[in-house]
Amino acid sequence: MARDELTQKPPGLSRREVLTAGLSLGVVGLPIRWRPRLPGRDSMRPAVPTFAYFSDTHVSLKRNVAECRALMEEIEGVVRPSLAINGGDVVDYGWKGEYDSYDSVLSGLPFRTHHIPGNHDVRWAGLGLKIFSERVGAPYRSFDWEGCHFALLDSTVPLSHWGHFESEMLRWLEDDLDRVGRRTPVFLATHHWVGRDQVMADNESALRKVIEPYNVKIVLTGHGHNDLLWRWDGFLCTMNKGLYQGSYQKVEVDQESGEVRLYRRTVEKPQLRLLAAVNLASDREKRRVWHVSPSEYEAGAPLTAPPDASEFRWNAGNWKPIESRSLGTEGLSPGVHLLSLRAGQEGQAESFPIRVNSKGAFFRIGWERKLSGGVMSHLLIAEGSLFMSAMDGAVYRMRASDGALEWRAKTGGYCHSSPRICAGTLVVGSADGFVYGLDPKDGAVLWKHPTQGPMYGSAAFARGVAAIGGGDGRIYGIEPKTGKETWRFELPPGDTAFVQSPAAADGERFYFGSWDKHLYALDALTGKQLWRRLCTQSTFAFSPAIGGPAVAQNRVLVPANGNELYCFDAASGEPLWKAASPGDKFGYSGPRIEGDRVFIGCLGDKGEVRCVSLEEGKELWAAATGQVIYDSTPAVSEGIVSVGSVSGALWGIDAASGAIVGSFQFPTGHFLSSPAMDGRAVYAATYSDWVMRLDFS
Repeated sequence: MARDELTQKPPGLSRREVLTAGLSLGVVGLPIRWRPRLPGRDSMRPAVPTFAYFSDTHVSLKRNVAECRALMEEIEGVVRPSLAINGGDVVDYGWKGEYDSYDSVLSGLPFRTHHIPGNHDVRWAGLGLKIFSERVGAPYRSFDWEGCHFALLDSTVPLSHWGHFESEMLRWLEDDLDRVGRRTPVFLATHHWVGRDQVMADNESALRKVIEPYNVKIVLTGHGHNDLLWRWDGFLCTMNKGLYQGSYQKVEVDQESGEVRLYRRTVEKPQLRLLAAVNLASDREKRRVWHVSPSEYEAGAPLTAPPDASEFRWNAGNWKPIESRSLGTEGLSPGVHLLSLRAGQEGQAESFPIRVNSKGAFFRIGWERKLSGGVMSHLLIAEGSLFMSAMDGAVYRMRASDGALEWRAKTGGYCHSSPRICAGTLVVGSADGFVYGLDPKDGAVLWKHPTQGPMYGSAAFARGVAAIGGGDGRIYGIEPKTGKETWRFELPPGDTAFVQSPAAADGERFYFGSWDKHLYALDALTGKQLWRRLCTQSTFAFSPAIGGPAVAQNRVLVPANGNELYCFDAASGEPLWKAASPGDKFGYSGPRIEGDRVFIGCLGDKGEVRCVSLEEGKELWAAATGQVIYDSTPAVSEGIVSVGSVSGALWGIDAASGAIVGSFQFPTGHFLSSPAMDGRAVYAATYSDWVMRLDFS
């Protein structure tokens, strides 16, 4: 039987880190306790090569351990696989103790289990993909087995539940599949589902474009906690309930009969039953080519659909029947919209980006530039330039006037952290565990300060110190010119003691929100705690951790995820007021203070943006965009508030009245970043890998 063979380590890991994670070039050696085959044990294996697939184990410190262990022992006895794949949500919160519990689920089993991350493995995890890699393996990789190729993908968004296939990984996948060729049978695994009516991974169309020419046999998914089977552009897709809920699958690769057979076990039907059989041979050459042209239209102008397409939808909306060959663009905002077509639920599918223009639109494109990765950080305008960081670890400086690239630097991990200029040095954190000091003139690395975890937070500057927090439970005070550590503050120990949001400063103090439910005020010069305040009586999930604090006029404001916006005296920490939203909830978007007003996005289906008074927190207006707002913090300039919806829309709102004055649709990709404004220009970038300057009059 062929040995599993690793063909790619994840970007950003050194050889030492790879070896620490239990991986060596060419051999899968995942850091999982497994028992070598006993003499004669191979004779117990099925004659047909077999592997097992399950997902959503959700092992916590105590829950789901016994249930998952019992099912794993059943898999060993009934399926007798050569290998297994766990499709993500391996643990519940990404904590060390949970991985210890998960070790006992796998201990002593005679087959290797490969893993991909799910949103639960990263959403509340201070160490995120770092501890995932150390405990169960690289977040994405591929290997060969029994004449087949396996591509295991990371569909997670850091510190979030959303799904996305980062461009750096898709470029790797494209090279990986090109190497194995178009006839080799391929199995694809992704935690977030693809190809269903509800879009879960924003750029599933980009993944489909990469895999379309290849002989993909089954797309293995999770996340939805349902036992489902469906077709996506002809590809067979499957999902299980969680392993702890009693579901798993068996896959036989029968080279002799030339087919792959998929079986499922559920609580309702505990005997494995055949779900589907597909040919090992490729049949992708039989597809027809669809075209939609041109790719740019005036709003309201019709476009013509290919004759074989029977349904269409715009962006992630509902599928509708094509009643004539003419499809309208009425009601679409200016920008780039994704037109998806399909020949029924199980037939051919294709997507086309369509640019829609509208005369008299509020926003006009000043310039647009393609990036090498998505963006979920806060953009910065300074020194006549736009600074931003991206999910492939890149940091950019572009000329604000025309978007010309001035320089591009690269860190060793993704950048959730936003760039900040502190005393002439650009400071930014990276998931590689370093804080970087870059020369803002040319992007040269001046220094790298090591930490013990991914650096999610963004720096603030006061009293000659740049302070930044991250996933290791520490806040670092760093001298910006040298990178020398001036002081270090340790959050009280605990699984939820970490920082992901930007810091705030008022010249004397730093303010940090943490997942341990508290807001902290530290002395800028010494790093000593001046005060801390509890911001929720509920669980850590309602901490003041996502929307960062804002400070002005001796007041510091911070939202907590339980629908509370707090205002404290900046010097003493005494509570001044607390507001709750009557509609969509406070918590994810950070507050923006402008004069005597506070602007903030709210989480909910209405996509509300609120304006409250700084003095007492009284609501002044609420604007409903109709599209969910998540992490995006508003920017304000020239009487206009701008903020992004997860769906990719940038909104313009009148700061005085709350009237929505315009919107612009970015190309496909989550809008989790925060725009910057300068005069009558808005600068924004999204998970679409595009950055734009939009002007308004």
